[in-house]
Amino acid sequence: MSLKRKTVLATMLSAVFALGACSDGKDGAQGPQGPEGPQGPQGPEAPKPPLVISSAQAQVLEWSYGDGTVNVTFALQNQDGENIETLDRVQLMSTVTDENGMLANTIDVTYQVGSDTSVGTLEHTGDGVYSLVMPQEGVSADSTGIGYVRPGWKKASDGIPRTKRIMFNESDNLAKVQTTDDAKCVACHGEFDAASGNSTWGWHQHHHGLDNDQNVVIVEACSVCHTDVQKENGGWANNTLAMFGHGKKFDADNGMAYSGHSALWSNYSMDMKRCSTCHMDDVVFTATINGCATCHTSLQDPDNGLAVDHSGFTDANCTACHNADGGFYYDHSNGKARDEALNRYDFEVLSVARSDDKANILVTVKATDADGNAVDVTAIDPTDATPRGWATVMKNGEAMLPGRDAGHVARSTGVVAGSEADTFVYTIEHALPYMDGEVLLGGVDGRVYHNKDGEKPRAPITASNVKDVRRTSSDGLKCLNCHTEGLDGHGSQRGGFDLGGDACVQCHSAYNWEHDKQGQDHPMAWGPLVHNMHFGAYNEERGLGNMPTVDRNKKVECVACHTGDIDLANVAPALVLNGMDQDTVYGVTPIAANCASCHTTAAAKAHMEQSGGDFNVMVTPAGSHIGEDGSSFNVFDPEPIVESCSVCHSPAKMAEYHSY
Repeated sequence: MSLKRKTVLATMLSAVFALGACSDGKDGAQGPQGPEGPQGPQGPEAPKPPLVISSAQAQVLEWSYGDGTVNVTFALQNQDGENIETLDRVQLMSTVTDENGMLANTIDVTYQVGSDTSVGTLEHTGDGVYSLVMPQEGVSADSTGIGYVRPGWKKASDGIPRTKRIMFNESDNLAKVQTTDDAKCVACHGEFDAASGNSTWGWHQHHHGLDNDQNVVIVEACSVCHTDVQKENGGWANNTLAMFGHGKKFDADNGMAYSGHSALWSNYSMDMKRCSTCHMDDVVFTATINGCATCHTSLQDPDNGLAVDHSGFTDANCTACHNADGGFYYDHSNGKARDEALNRYDFEVLSVARSDDKANILVTVKATDADGNAVDVTAIDPTDATPRGWATVMKNGEAMLPGRDAGHVARSTGVVAGSEADTFVYTIEHALPYMDGEVLLGGVDGRVYHNKDGEKPRAPITASNVKDVRRTSSDGLKCLNCHTEGLDGHGSQRGGFDLGGDACVQCHSAYNWEHDKQGQDHPMAWGPLVHNMHFGAYNEERGLGNMPTVDRNKKVECVACHTGDIDLANVAPALVLNGMDQDTVYGVTPIAANCASCHTTAAAKAHMEQSGGDFNVMVTPAGSHIGEDGSSFNVFDPEPIVESCSVCHSPAKMAEYHSY
């Protein structure tokens, strides 16, 4: 019998004996503890498994400028918070201020183990902590600046995966330069930490940085490359951040061309002189060559025709005259004149109802001034403001048209005092005929002038019951994140701060078959129009260039404009009308009309048609209507067509496929 079999047998016999000793089924008494055997020799420690590094993150523990060096101590960990001890590559960028306190001189250097071209030193001091010393000409312990480190490799297959840019943490050496609000960048451009590739909305947003708490840093990170000082010969790093922010960049001839934000000055959005659009609300500005010359590009040209020769001026000369006390400051007073116009009148729609004879629609309102006092609407001077009532009938969730012409609601012919104190009634005589069980949409719009001479700055008046009668998945107030001037559209009489984009649906309806201003056949309904203008081919086909939000090759975050309730089953069923005139009107099913503004290929349209979409629905007039000018217009009231897109394109899948 082998030793192994003897051992097994002894074990079995012991078990049998134990059972025999306890035949009553009760536990026996605990036996005495046997003597402890001799301790055997300690075996070798098992090797640690290799550290798994799928991603990495860093923290700057401390940093300083020295005599010709930048010194940074940082810690590096993997995705599980475990220390990384094998880093062999790190990039550093540092920008220091010049004698005028302006960010000016930048280095971009990389240390790599084993590279003959590497500069500086990298020392691992233990526990995932590294000491990096890099040369920077002209710096000393008294220098101030900003910068970041970026440990790792761009291609993870080459080594430690590269971290995000980790900004230098706050110290006495850090230059305090930021006047622009990161949150206001995000409001228009979306979340930067979700951006990938080389651009998202026209900008390389993945070039942001992180602080030690892994929070996104935008303006400070951009300023590392795009400094305060213009340089010769153009180039990406020679365009200062002020130039980009103010809408200029160097062209091929080293002159300045309009770019980027300049497009917003003429698109119902930014006021060039409203600094708070991008800057922090409480910033007090100082006139500088860097800031002023980005817009006033001929400022330092001795032949620019100015009464005072500015060609040799410095920043000190700027501040001597252009300050709050010294005059020449009004033009950049943060839009105060327009703010006053925006706040001068506050209209509230009390009711939208048919007259007793059902022939007209009555819009009852009241108005207060900036101090909350009641305003006599009938006595408003037209050189001060031009409020006017409007109304129409809702059908299939959309405003029916025409009114005064093919693409608009009907307008009021006058306003009178109402039966209740401080109320006023607009009468809309040219609305569509009464319909049994109808839902009415109505309100007031117009413009307010600041100087009472019909000139800018002016502001829109907008009030309606749209939120009570129209279901939508978009949020008109989110338009104001980018369109900071209250979506100042159509001659400053649409938009405002109370409704934003929701004011546009009174005319940009599925029933609006009028062609666009360039004479092209594009849907004027709100959904297709907005998708097309911001993310589709609208501007591209007109040769207008891309708006900052236009990039059809990028996925778009729907909640930048929508509420988050994006369910195709809830899309208003009204057929979207197109046409060059009332004799060429045809229809497009509503979901297809929206989706095709971005998904423009023949294959995409064929897929929509398989789900019930139709891009050429025959539409015939349902009657005619006499508008305000006495002209007769066809009325179109096509039956809705149901598309089955929501069967596959659920809200969850829509959110997944339409996020950054």
